[in-house]
Amino acid sequence: MTGRLIERSRNATFQLAAVTFLTILTVILTLFSLSNGVTIVFSHFYYIPIILAAYWYRFKGVLYTLSLAAFYLLSFALLITPSALEIIAALTRVIVFIGIAVVIRYLSVLIDNEKSALRKSEERFRNVWESIQAGIFLIDGTTHRIVAANPEAEKMTGYTAAEMTGRLCHQFICPAEEGACPISDLGQTIDRAERVLITREGKSIPILKSARMMKSNGNNLLLENMIDISAVKEAEQALIAYIREAALRVKNPVELVRDDLAGIRERFSADAISRESLLLELRVQEKNIEGIQQNLRELDRAIAEQRTEIPDALKEYLCR
Repeated sequence: MTGRLIERSRNATFQLAAVTFLTILTVILTLFSLSNGVTIVFSHFYYIPIILAAYWYRFKGVLYTLSLAAFYLLSFALLITPSALEIIAALTRVIVFIGIAVVIRYLSVLIDNEKSALRKSEERFRNVWESIQAGIFLIDGTTHRIVAANPEAEKMTGYTAAEMTGRLCHQFICPAEEGACPISDLGQTIDRAERVLITREGKSIPILKSARMMKSNGNNLLLENMIDISAVKEAEQALIAYIREAALRVKNPVELVRDDLAGIRERFSADAISRESLLLELRVQEKNIEGIQQNLRELDRAIAEQRTEIPDALKEYLCR
């Protein structure tokens, strides 16, 4: 911020010095030319300070032009005895001076508005570029060298943007061999596809990747965005382990209950079991099923205590 203020101060000083110098030079040239009877050529020099003043100072530049035009007319009337045609020509020049100043002032406002809009657009883009929670890479579509990387990409890879810029993406952040780029060489489309990203330590982390070819200043660029899905993969592995553990804990007891119930059904069909024995054996199987349920609850509780990413509400439900 301080640097910008210093630069603006330097620019303002230069502009004032330039307009002041040109004004003095214009006054001297006007007095010298009119004193020697020259009425035409020197007036073209007026355009330089008028254009600069109107561009830099806008409305004040128009007022400056009016003052300079008044000086021109006054000098013209006092230093020579003009004819009617010369007076008309002088007035015409003054009108042209003022017209040019007004037009330049209008164009200066338009240019400044365009610059302001461009700065705001750049600022919005920079905020998105630096804040988005996805790693973004811009890669030259021809050379496959990295052009730019956002802060999230730095965080994911462990490299700084400066370290990545200019490096080949092959075998650097992408495991593909040179000449085997899925997008530019193999013609594949990558849209939220699971891939791996190579970090500074050589570790491969799972990512969800999308890539598109785009044009920028006539050059082909690969726009790649990546989301780290390590936590998702860990959760998937935990879920698979849970399902496997649950299956192991339930399979044998359920098979025993099934076999026991089949035996009870056969004896009941053959009228080979009394009512009291039937009720007793059914209570035994009920206890066995309760044991299976208790086994699963203990497994749920153990997983809930180990997995920190499980929401508290779900933990509470699993630990019931």
